[in-house]
Amino acid sequence: MSSKLASFLLVIAACAVTSTSLLGASFSTVVIDAGHGGFDRGGIPSNIIPEKGVALDVARRLRAYLGKAGFRTVMTRSSDVFVTLGRRVAVSNAQRRAIFVSIHFNSALRVGANGIETFYGSGRARDLALLIQRNAMKTTSGENRGIKKARYYVLRYSRNPAVLIECGFLTNPQDARRASSSEYRDRLARQIARAIIEFRR
Repeated sequence: MSSKLASFLLVIAACAVTSTSLLGASFSTVVIDAGHGGFDRGGIPSNIIPEKGVALDVARRLRAYLGKAGFRTVMTRSSDVFVTLGRRVAVSNAQRRAIFVSIHFNSALRVGANGIETFYGSGRARDLALLIQRNAMKTTSGENRGIKKARYYVLRYSRNPAVLIECGFLTNPQDARRASSSEYRDRLARQIARAIIEFRR
């Protein structure tokens, strides 16, 4: 390899590292999306508790923690109302220098399915997903289901870095019991907030 080519590749690599490191510092707004709402309870009929209420509670708590940390927050819904997926994305895309965090709880036909997993829509959001997954796992003894790239509507069409966290399975007795606890929901919100703060740093 010639010395000129080697120098060029080093410059490209340095730019990539700089771009990645600056990504976390380039936002001041967090769009918080509480999944489901209104007539859309979320999950499946065998959910032990409805998803829409616990998702909203975690989202509200997350908003409070981020507000104390100096972030501007925008909620796609702040009450028990139905909001279309298109509207949720539109709210996100109207914000500049923002990230999008969608709060959900999981469900499955297999009662034994448990734990937390986090999805991201693009490479720009992968590090955020990693941080949220790592921190959220501090709240539970359930399975660490890791992070995955996904094409969910709100991830695919959000122009901002976007993640979606599934905070436990409401079809699993242990996970549903945790989700029923306001203390657990508060721990979840606090850990997600800590991940977002770390991502910006």
